[in-house]
Amino acid sequence: MIVPSIDILGGRAVQLRGGRHPVLEVGNPEALAEKLSRAGEIAVVDLDAALGKGSNTEIIRRIIAKHPCRVGGGIRSKELALEYLDLGARAVMIGTKASPEFLADFPAERLIAALDTNKEKIMVEGWTKETGADLFARIEELKPYVGGFLVTTIDREGEMNGFDFERAEAIVKAASGRRVTFAGGASGGKEGAAQIARLDALGADVQAGTALATGALSLARAFSAPLSSDRPDGLWPTTVCDEGGRLLGLVYSDLESLDAAFESGRGVYKSR
Repeated sequence: MIVPSIDILGGRAVQLRGGRHPVLEVGNPEALAEKLSRAGEIAVVDLDAALGKGSNTEIIRRIIAKHPCRVGGGIRSKELALEYLDLGARAVMIGTKASPEFLADFPAERLIAALDTNKEKIMVEGWTKETGADLFARIEELKPYVGGFLVTTIDREGEMNGFDFERAEAIVKAASGRRVTFAGGASGGKEGAAQIARLDALGADVQAGTALATGALSLARAFSAPLSSDRPDGLWPTTVCDEGGRLLGLVYSDLESLDAAFESGRGVYKSR
């Protein structure tokens, strides 16, 4: 599954390369959330808070009120974590403060431990401080307290050069059923979609920002990557529901119709 990511710095949506340098300003984070959430849950990261240089809390509050999302970046107090959860965030991503003592006060299913790695060592405080802690040791320590892990490979962030699948498989196995999301490495086009499908088959998700923001990977291709069809025409059966979740009917979709639907925000389907 794809989890579109919005990184907010100075009130604007940006993308980083190598964990440090903004390489692309994407624009208004609220407008971006409106578009990306058409594919489901999004990830919203407060880079200013992560770096200890301010916060974008008001923007994040407005996004939570409108869209399904997980929130992270600089959540270092229980009060802020609780505020985001009470506002309706699906989960909070805790990095620097991720410890059994901090996490134990929250429902595990709404916690994601954010493990930012550089050469398998954990980095904290907005990727600026190396802890020396081993990735797999941290997974073992924290997995009783969380519902999932976000594993970011910092040196691959923004590079769009793919994932280490042998490593990914080992991480998923170590997580013992907690859903793992991988960030740093999502690439574009058919190759990027194949990577999403391969990780989905392992039981993992992909959090992507740069590949989507640059258009290298379309939202429709990312969303549909894990889908398969047993129909000769390759169409995907699609259920249509109203805003209350009531089933309205069965239609069919393909990549072209999904792309039109995500771009327009309207239901667009494929005629058989």
